[in-house]
Amino acid sequence: MKKILAAVLLVSASVPAWGAPPSATDGAALYKKNCAACHGATGQGATAPAVAGKQGSVVAKVVNAHPPPMDKITLTPDETAAVGRYVSTLKK
Repeated sequence: MKKILAAVLLVSASVPAWGAPPSATDGAALYKKNCAACHGATGQGATAPAVAGKQGSVVAKVVNAHPPPMDKITLTPDETAAVGRYVSTLKK
């Protein structure tokens, strides 16, 4: 019985959780797709303000407010959080 339980735990630990929030890696892809054109590839700013190094919660709050032209972008709350986490890792 212990061997079966150990095997089940081992297998379940190696299977990715469906519905898990996007990781910082996903945040990078989402940023590139939705944000980089205006905020720059490294978040240093272009036609929109620099975002590199901003706190993730601040970024998420602004994204959720949808100021123009961001009103055309639709991200889930988990995606918005992932972008925020990614932006917070960018160097100022």
